[in-house]
Amino acid sequence: MKIAGDKTDKDWLSLELKIKVDFGNVDLWNQALDFFEDRLNERYIKPAEEIQDNLSALGEGFAITTLLCSLIEALETFYEGKCFKCGPPRSKYDYGNGTSRLIYVNFLTKREPFKAMFSPDLAKDFYNNVRCALLHEAMTRNGWVIRTNSEGLVEEKDGEKRLNRRVFLQEIKNYLKKYRGVVQGSKDRKDAFIRKMKCICDNS
Repeated sequence: MKIAGDKTDKDWLSLELKIKVDFGNVDLWNQALDFFEDRLNERYIKPAEEIQDNLSALGEGFAITTLLCSLIEALETFYEGKCFKCGPPRSKYDYGNGTSRLIYVNFLTKREPFKAMFSPDLAKDFYNNVRCALLHEAMTRNGWVIRTNSEGLVEEKDGEKRLNRRVFLQEIKNYLKKYRGVVQGSKDRKDAFIRKMKCICDNS
């Protein structure tokens, strides 16, 4: 089963065996992180870029923002090494229904570059009125609007909370660059990465 571009679950399992033999090998971990980047670029980043670069500024901001909102949970669970399970969690690395908000808030308030832009209250507001509203109702709520000309990622002005979807996409890309270095420098993040890749392979 292909899980990242042309790479398959068998390709990952072969690489994982090599990593476990030589856990600190930087080159092997760069190959592992290529799986991560290929998977997310193919399925999320490139489609968002295509929408952004090839359409008019009429309504594509909703499509781009929805793509990115659906990605954040995956980014944080890669960081934490958690796997979604329907029903009650069976281990400390499982999570289920009702826990997405905490995962979202953790990502927006603890991970660079977003933590400088989101307070806990703003992160919860974003989760409820952008993420959930888009994914469940195809709309934003409570004063949130999607723009391309606001200053920074979120600008509160004239009673609106303006989310700049161009900045949002760029900051997600910035996070992906930073994440590679974070994993290379931390055994805990490497262990988490392997857990998440196991989850992906088990469910492919």
